[in-house]
Amino acid sequence: MEQSVVRALLAAIILISAVIVGIVGVWLAKLGGMSLPNAILTGAGGFGVTVPILLALAHFLMGTSS
Repeated sequence: MEQSVVRALLAAIILISAVIVGIVGVWLAKLGGMSLPNAILTGAGGFGVTVPILLALAHFLMGTSS
């Protein structure tokens, strides 16, 4: 596979995974009794932490050096 295709697939997987983490975070926070705005902020935090972690993991697994 071409490198650009692999990067596009990894980016799509990372973003979909981060969106799922964010949605689950909102759902769990709302079930825990938070107001909706606070639950959304909790989910956004989960999304924001997931993206760089998965990007770092993908960078490590692909073996690219900067």
